Amino acid sequence: MTAEFVLDDVAATLRAGKVQVNELYKFHAWEVGTTRASTGVHPKASLEAGSLFFRVALSHLARRIAVEADSPAEAFTLVATGMEESLSRRIRESAESYHRFLLNQVQEAQGEERRRIARELHDRIGHGISVAHQQLALAEVHRASDPARAEVKIGVAQQAIQETMENLRQITSELHPQVPVRSLEKALLGFLEAVEDDVVSVGLDVNGDESWAEPRVLDEAFLIIREAARNALSHAGPSVILMRVDIAPHELSATVQDNGQGFDPTCARERGGVGLTSMRERAELLGGSVAISSAPGNGCLVELLIPLKRQPHEPDRG
Repeated sequence: MTAEFVLDDVAATLRAGKVQVNELYKFHAWEVGTTRASTGVHPKASLEAGSLFFRVALSHLARRIAVEADSPAEAFTLVATGMEESLSRRIRESAESYHRFLLNQVQEAQGEERRRIARELHDRIGHGISVAHQQLALAEVHRASDPARAEVKIGVAQQAIQETMENLRQITSELHPQVPVRSLEKALLGFLEAVEDDVVSVGLDVNGDESWAEPRVLDEAFLIIREAARNALSHAGPSVILMRVDIAPHELSATVQDNGQGFDPTCARERGGVGLTSMRERAELLGGSVAISSAPGNGCLVELLIPLKRQPHEPDRG
C-alpha cells in the first residue's frame, strides 16, 4: 500500500514539474508506525524496506524514462527527487508514530505500576497499621479494669507492627510478597485473631481443596477477602460478619456479608476509595471479578469470583 502511495506522489511530481507529496501521507504513516510498534517491528525495517523499494522502483522507472520521456535527464531528476521526498517523509512520520506508541505504552505501564504499589501499601501496610491502632485502643479500654487483657492487646499490636515492618521490607525490595499464602483458611483465621472484636461475631467457612488454586490466586484472594472484612469492621458497625470461600477445580468463589449500616455503592465508586478499587483490580488481574451489593441500612455483600486454570494432569471431560 505504501508503494502505491509513493508512486502516486511520483506521478503527481511529474505532472506538476516539481515535488508533490499528498498531505494525507501523515495519516497512513501514523497507522504504519503504530502497527509496527504493536507487533514489535523496529523502524529500521521500514528504512531498509524503503531503501530497497527506492532502488528497485528507480531502476525500473529509469528504463521507462529513457524510452518515453522527451527530456530523460530532467524527468529522471524529478522522479528521483519526488520518490526520495515521499519515502523520507513517510519513514520519518512512521518512526515518530512508533515512538509515540511506545511512550504511551511506557506511560500506561508506569500508571499500572503506581496502582499496584498503591494496592500493596493499602492492603499490606495499611492493614497492619489499622490492626495495631485498634489493638492499642482496646488495650487502653481494658487497662484499668483488666490489665492482663490489655497486655494481650498490646502484644497483638506489637506483632502487627512487626509484620508490617516485614511487609514494608518486602514491598521496597520486590514490591511483591516473597512468601505467598500457603493456606487461605489459616491466613484468614490469623487475620480474625488479629482483629478480634468483642461486639462482632465473625463466621468463617472454607470448603474445597486449596491445591486446586495456584499460590498467587490464594494470596490475592486472601487480600481481597481480608479487605472486604476489614472494611465491614472499620466502617459498617455490624454485629455479624459471615465469610465463606468455596474452591472448586474450575473456580474460587467467596462472599463476605455483614449486617452493618450499608452504603450506596455508586457514591463509593465516585469517591474512588482505594480499598474497593484495590479489590476489583486484584480480581481483574486474575481474570476474575468483585461484585458489591449494598444499600444504606441493609448491610453489604461482597462476592468474589476467580476462574482457575485446569491442572496439567487433569483429564479433559468436556
